[in-house]
Amino acid sequence: MYAETADLHERFCPGNPGWGHPPLEDDVRTTDEGWGLVDDPGGLFGPTIVRWYPTVQWFNGDGFADHLRSLSLYRRLDRDVREPLLDAVAERIRTRMRDRASRRYLSVLHVGQRAE
Repeated sequence: MYAETADLHERFCPGNPGWGHPPLEDDVRTTDEGWGLVDDPGGLFGPTIVRWYPTVQWFNGDGFADHLRSLSLYRRLDRDVREPLLDAVAERIRTRMRDRASRRYLSVLHVGQRAE
């Protein structure tokens, strides 16, 4: 989806530091242990168990634009920028992608048993 709409994002909001290639799933999965942003939870927990849950959500053009409206990256844009951009994204999905686009997610669960 990013590759198909990158030109629109740059046209409507050039140089936004939030635009860019999202991380690849393999890069995100490089760690299968630890607590993520927490370096050391102290002696409270034992070893961490990490589980990954990939999900794909499908949208038509209007649905994808509505979904993007709920994300902080787009909510921070001025309405005068956001709405024309999202209208263009929806139109691109309708005309170039047969009105069907996916959004992939990778959720992670970190579990640790409480130490004795």
